[in-house]
Amino acid sequence: SRSVNAGLVGLNNLGNTCFMASALQCLSNIPELTRFFISDRYESEINEKNPIGNRGDLARAYGDLLKQLWCGNSSSVAPRHFKSVLGRCAPQFSGYLQQDSQELMAFLL
Repeated sequence: SRSVNAGLVGLNNLGNTCFMASALQCLSNIPELTRFFISDRYESEINEKNPIGNRGDLARAYGDLLKQLWCGNSSSVAPRHFKSVLGRCAPQFSGYLQQDSQELMAFLL
């Protein structure tokens, strides 16, 4: 179920992670993509046997984050779990230094 403030949720800055927040807010406002993740339809698309993949860990972390943004009751969310999984899947985004939003968006897509 959707909250009254569905999608009107900020992302807390974790160090210099505003690059990540801006990319995530852009992606989370693509209606078709967000519905795909919130409904868990993405689960059937995960290839857990791909030797160069991440077993769906990042997709699941993104899905969980979207549910917090669109189905929760908070006014802001700290995307710590997503950030942690992102850093494991893409070491260039580990740590809390400023990065390029476009590079993150390209990686995620």
